[in-house]
Amino acid sequence: MAVDRRNILSLLAGRIFGGRVLSGAGLSGGLLAVLTGKAHAADAGTLYLNAYATAGAEPSFGVAALDRTGKVLFTTATPGRAHGIMPRPGMAEAAVFARRPGRWFQTLSLADGSPGPVVRAPDDRRFTGHGDYSADGRTLFVAEDDVPREEGAIGIYDATDNYRRIGAIPTHGLGPHELILMRNGTTLAVANGGVITHPDTGRAKLNLDSMDSSLTYVEAATGKLLDKVRLPEEHANLGMRHIALLDDGGIAFGVQDERPIGMLQPLTGAYRPGSGAIRLFDTPEDMLSRMQGYIGSVASDGRTVAASSPMGGIIGLWDAASGAWLGSTALADGCGLAPNGDGYLATSGLGVIEPVSASAEAGPERKAPAFRWDNHLTRRVA
Repeated sequence: MAVDRRNILSLLAGRIFGGRVLSGAGLSGGLLAVLTGKAHAADAGTLYLNAYATAGAEPSFGVAALDRTGKVLFTTATPGRAHGIMPRPGMAEAAVFARRPGRWFQTLSLADGSPGPVVRAPDDRRFTGHGDYSADGRTLFVAEDDVPREEGAIGIYDATDNYRRIGAIPTHGLGPHELILMRNGTTLAVANGGVITHPDTGRAKLNLDSMDSSLTYVEAATGKLLDKVRLPEEHANLGMRHIALLDDGGIAFGVQDERPIGMLQPLTGAYRPGSGAIRLFDTPEDMLSRMQGYIGSVASDGRTVAASSPMGGIIGLWDAASGAWLGSTALADGCGLAPNGDGYLATSGLGVIEPVSASAEAGPERKAPAFRWDNHLTRRVA
């Protein structure tokens, strides 16, 4: 279905972002530690959303809303395993996306967790785990695979009309995963993992010898390619998967080693439009070894970038401006990350919920043993 340019232009507007700045304390020691203390008054109304599987022998799937302390406020069942979650601007609502290769996304109320409609993928498309809204919340953009063409695409849905599909535009890349709307409200940044899959073979990777990962910037109204960058050739085996918006308009990214070549490689970095080149972040070799070529989630609070490696059981922290390594903390099977005003809140597949910071004293971890938290934690500021 071709995109209706006039329709999309009428739905786009400027985006409002909540504050994401660390407290005035310096990054002493560069080592993450568990936060203690009560939530700030400014965080009243802030929710954290995470997909989960229940911990029973026959798990069920859903999404939970948490407060800043990790208390579960409500849960909502989903049709299957969920992945990314995106709040709708200006509305007490969020969209939940199926784990790739996905056949559905679903909405839910952020007031009480009541489920909204389940939207199914067209027969020739598969959703790939993430999406984002237009700044005014009227349009939802969903990352997807165009299966017959073996190309990345972005499905476009009218959130004001029961999420009716109104078009699609290309990502100008292969195997898209996470996409986010830039601050200008008109451009979508897309992490294209570079790997082709097919519904008949599930999550099997079909083109590892010729994978082509990239970060693309796409005009949301027209599908026009505005910019496209790739990792240096010596890192062409790394697939860009997850991204986070930086305060200066740049994009931080995390990668996965799709075709191991027997050497340690940087797994995080950033790109700033107009800079001409990707900057790879500094990471100690012992940390890269522990990460096992896998970054599961990326977040930024404005001054720092955090990235999780559930396979390595660690969370790393870098300076957003310089890419300098600041330290790490251990969190077994930890993956979900979201800014929380003084650092980050992290979740793990073992049910742990931990606020983490670069400067606070360590405190006891919190656990929700009934839940196995999935890959991504999303903050929604009321």
